[in-house]
Amino acid sequence: MASALRNAEVAWSVRIASRLSPETTQRIYALVGIEDASRAVNEGAGDCQEPMGEAPAEDDDDIESGLLALIESAPGNVSLESMMTEIRKLAAARSIELPPELFADVAPKVLAAWRARAAVEAPSHMRTHPRELTVLLAALVQEREREITDALVELLIATVHRIKARADSKVTKELINAFKRVTGKENILFKVADAALGQPDDSVRQVIFPAVSGGEQTLRDLVHEFKTKGPAYRITVQTTLRASYTNHYRRGLIALLDTLELKSNNTAFQPVIEALKLIRRYAKAGNTTYYPRGEVVPEHRGTAGEWEDLVFKNDKRGRRRVVRMVYEIVTFQALREALRSKEIWVVGAHSFRDPEEDLPKISPPAAWRTTPSCASRWTRPTSSPS
Repeated sequence: MASALRNAEVAWSVRIASRLSPETTQRIYALVGIEDASRAVNEGAGDCQEPMGEAPAEDDDDIESGLLALIESAPGNVSLESMMTEIRKLAAARSIELPPELFADVAPKVLAAWRARAAVEAPSHMRTHPRELTVLLAALVQEREREITDALVELLIATVHRIKARADSKVTKELINAFKRVTGKENILFKVADAALGQPDDSVRQVIFPAVSGGEQTLRDLVHEFKTKGPAYRITVQTTLRASYTNHYRRGLIALLDTLELKSNNTAFQPVIEALKLIRRYAKAGNTTYYPRGEVVPEHRGTAGEWEDLVFKNDKRGRRRVVRMVYEIVTFQALREALRSKEIWVVGAHSFRDPEEDLPKISPPAAWRTTPSCASRWTRPTSSPS
């Protein structure tokens, strides 16, 4: 049994290695310090007892602190720094340039086992079996590429949420000390109206203030409560959110657009995809307030509702224009919700992959056949009489 498994593993190694270009093979071997891939394979024959290549075993720590260690490292906390690190990590994994269909005919459990084995083996041990090394490291790199892509999507979702949450928290904290809930609003309104109608010619300070318990301060608290709960509070939060996005988080989110390939199978979300393309085109437009006149700016679900008044503004000539930074914010918010519902998916991801890949692959039973008159319908063969 052990011999059969060993022969199967060698056969897989040869088959998968044949799908790789010499350049890709060399990049894989370089991850563990082998400078000449062809020489390592020829000399190793798959069962070497001494490490192949130029790097000595005592340099493993230096090797592991390089490209391979970067690819294997775990993601950090939600922050701009973590986002930029994950982008570099994904670029490192992609730099190996593995063919997309390299493991198309390999069962997921087998691929996971190869990846797990590569993750725990030291470079010095890998160099003792250079034939299998190709399969093991290729499996590790491909799986890590998918995991890093997922991690970047999760960072995008968490970052967009954090921008909004921190804006809410900051504004609430600024207002909380002055906030007082005024009770008995109906009675106050009745007393103010009664006093005003009873003495309409006298001043407010003489008539209105004495009619209310607490006088002028109660009315000030009432006005403040309305402002903090009404449109003024919302506008303050939106303004704070915009400043936080522009001054800190924008750099990372724009970099993600250059890194991730986003797609949607739902035509209702195509405007969001087109909006993201527009954002990329004008990402380095400097301090331009509005998108240029004549530019097609897709309107989507994020541009409507409570953000509409900030997205669309009239310029000095009274022309309706789209404010670029606000448009970016609402588009990222729409993207976040679409990613969470998988209406928008990411090429190369696992958890955020094309939702159609989640559907079971159903093949017609072998005993069924297609009728010549309707090839799309399946009919059972007619049983012969006994």
